[in-house]
Amino acid sequence: MTNVHDIPSRHEQQRLDLSIVPGKSLGWFRLGASIWDVINFLREQSRVIPSVDLKYAEESPIITDLFLSLPANGINMRFDGLIQRLKVIEVYDFSKLRLTYQDSEVSSSKVAPTFLSIYKIFGPTYPGELDKTRKEYTLNYPGVSFVFPIPEEHISLYISSTDLPLELPDGTSPLLSRLYAFHGSSFRTANVPSLARSASSENRVGNDIGEIESVVAELKRGITINFLDRNHPSPISKEILLNVTTPQDLLVDIGSALRVFFKEEDKMRIHSENIDDMDNVDSNAQENRNVLSNGTDARNREEDGHPIDYFYNYFQHGFDVLFDGITHRCKKIILHGNVPGHYDFQRYKRCPYKILLHSKVDSSPDINEVAKLEVFNDDDNQLTSSHAGVTFITAEMKIDKIRELFGPLNGRPLIFNRGAGGQNPFGPTELSGHDGAVFEVMKNGYVATITLF
Repeated sequence: MTNVHDIPSRHEQQRLDLSIVPGKSLGWFRLGASIWDVINFLREQSRVIPSVDLKYAEESPIITDLFLSLPANGINMRFDGLIQRLKVIEVYDFSKLRLTYQDSEVSSSKVAPTFLSIYKIFGPTYPGELDKTRKEYTLNYPGVSFVFPIPEEHISLYISSTDLPLELPDGTSPLLSRLYAFHGSSFRTANVPSLARSASSENRVGNDIGEIESVVAELKRGITINFLDRNHPSPISKEILLNVTTPQDLLVDIGSALRVFFKEEDKMRIHSENIDDMDNVDSNAQENRNVLSNGTDARNREEDGHPIDYFYNYFQHGFDVLFDGITHRCKKIILHGNVPGHYDFQRYKRCPYKILLHSKVDSSPDINEVAKLEVFNDDDNQLTSSHAGVTFITAEMKIDKIRELFGPLNGRPLIFNRGAGGQNPFGPTELSGHDGAVFEVMKNGYVATITLF
């Protein structure tokens, strides 16, 4: 596990005051929220949350869970690695928090969270689980579980008994050691709430129309974005088409980009004869940019009398759109995976993409019909890689699998480094060119960004 994220604070820490909503949230922290939204929120709360640690498996940051730890606040959060959404919240230090449930104090500077007090607040429930090895008793309610240590001399009283350890023989009541808020049948097997449920309260940025359910890409054509909105019973589909879509189309269909900037330099053009149009694979590769507000008219920017291409950055959706400086039509689309261990981690929310590869049976399926296919299996929150004879490239695939599906590369991979002077703590990545797409590949084989052209 690797610690890569720390948020320092110069302010005096305050005690967090959080309300327990079983199966839904713990104060500010909502089950189903994306890690991108949570970390952005934590950055704004440095006075009460002075440090944040991110832990992940370097070799498998997508297929294993991600962990955010708030050591100064006694809270851990576990996110599904593939869809990067919160599924379990753990509290392990109750001296740093004030916890409430409805109108009752569960834990505070004045109230100790004992087995007896919690049972009185939450009410009757089924007998809990006794772990003889750990010497712990877990009291379970739908969406929230409480773990209490049991002294070794009293363990035998509850091994074969259905009695609750409300009060031990010495007259004390066990003191709470850990609390878990989760979605599912147990915090040990918790899953992420359905996206439709999460999207109803997802934070909105600008004038976005909603949370993205899926992004279906077709090579040399563009992408179809399926948005979820609380005011519509079914997803709303919007298209971004190569050589067709204009900035005005994006503003009307999707809303304002969070940032617009001009492409000042073309560092990859030297390779253009070897790899199809790989220039500016990453929109953040250059440190010196002219950044514009959304209200600036990009069409008037020129350098040496030549119009300059420009990007619309949708950090909140996980993609960028490059517009041609002359035609003002979509030239490229960049999809971001927000993979931990990548230079741009947390700059973009993960784009829930799947790239359509035409099946041998049907060489030209209807992209609008394909876009309606489910991206996530509601039972296990896993991306589907095929449906009805159609094959997709998805985020959990490593480059070796993608090459099997795509075929040979267009030339050798290029080495790509980032940061001022090439100083990148995570090391360089490789650019693998294919017909209609360029994949930026990390050392562990996972794809960080995909450029469609």
